[in-house]
Amino acid sequence: MADRRLKGNEVVLEGYVYDLDAFSKVHPGGADALRVFGGSDATTHYYMLHPHKEIRVKALEPFRLRKAEAPVHDLCCERVMPDTIEQKGSGSAHGDLVFKLNTPAFQDLKSRVQKAIPYQFATSEWYVKACLIMILNVSMEYLIVRDGPSLLKASVLGLSMALIGLCIQHDANHGAVSKSGWVNRFWGYTQDWIGGSSLLWRHHHVLMHHADTNVNGDDPDITGDLIRFNKLTNWKGHHKWQALYTWFLLPLLPFRWHFSEIFDLINMKHLDRSISPMAQTDARIALFLRQMPFFFMLRFYALPLYFYPSFFTLFCHFVCLAVGGSYLGFNFVISHNFEGARSVLDSTDRSKHEKRDWSFDQVETSSTVGGRVLGYLHGGLNYQIEHHLFPRISHVHYHKLAPVVRQWCLDHGLKYTYYPTVFHNVLSTYRYLNA
Repeated sequence: MADRRLKGNEVVLEGYVYDLDAFSKVHPGGADALRVFGGSDATTHYYMLHPHKEIRVKALEPFRLRKAEAPVHDLCCERVMPDTIEQKGSGSAHGDLVFKLNTPAFQDLKSRVQKAIPYQFATSEWYVKACLIMILNVSMEYLIVRDGPSLLKASVLGLSMALIGLCIQHDANHGAVSKSGWVNRFWGYTQDWIGGSSLLWRHHHVLMHHADTNVNGDDPDITGDLIRFNKLTNWKGHHKWQALYTWFLLPLLPFRWHFSEIFDLINMKHLDRSISPMAQTDARIALFLRQMPFFFMLRFYALPLYFYPSFFTLFCHFVCLAVGGSYLGFNFVISHNFEGARSVLDSTDRSKHEKRDWSFDQVETSSTVGGRVLGYLHGGLNYQIEHHLFPRISHVHYHKLAPVVRQWCLDHGLKYTYYPTVFHNVLSTYRYLNA
């Protein structure tokens, strides 16, 4: 059969190709939520982000173009999908790995969750916290420009930037703040306010990481030679020290977001995967928010250095970013890297290929630590199991979601990894990295 590459305005759902550009104009959640999926198979994401127990075929029918041919090239990831494209209820082509999607077990969990949490989006608690965090952030920037930098102000500013990343933009860019797309987009731009990119974040986390958590070769959070997060990754000599040096790399994360991602936006390629051409406008907006006067680069870097040109000002910049990067990176490192974390095999070795229930893998590749108080400070990301099963539920509901998920895991014989304190989680992560 002739080989066909998906176009940038096309998407595959359950083995059929749809006109994503046309559908995005009538999508209830807004067009912005869909652009990142252009040119890829989004079946996994559909079930991950919607409470539906089946794809809304009638609503999508006017936008169906054809049955997906095999093999089909995924425009965004430059990888060939498997020859057999799994149908509803049995799996989805995702790179070369096939997951079982929308299984009776996951449908059962969705039913339980809908009863426990009828309204899944942000509440007044979320909005009050978001406004207070933004006020703290803007106040610190203003005080630094007005009175000069200090280590205290730099540290508080870094903490406020991390809280924006954890508590505000994270929910927004998952579409968990509101049913209205423009509300999510508005709050999602807080990622650009702190020097990141909401577009690249959605490309990295929603499109890649959440769909393929701990999948060797597909999850961008476990790829790279510097740290060996997955036992299936090739071992190198320096990895013997990674349990120690990993923690010291976390402060450097914001420097990558602030500078190297500019080239990703220009080249429309991030983490060796092409960004959907449907997101060209989003990329231009992201570059505008970084570069134009009084936006991030000039607001955060240039103004303090202009008024207070000294090495101390530069050092305060470093302290600010180190505090923010450490707080953000720390939360993500301990979430999927712990003793007993499942390392998911890609299918480069077809003899070892196995189909797994996607929802089961989300449980066994994630951990949960602490409770509601920690969740308030960490944007609910201490409830990583709950978040990976239902990323479009606002984090303010995770404390109600946790007991439902725990009981479901017990009913289905799944290991629910829980740590009573952050210390226990960190110790487990240290041992995991050391092993």
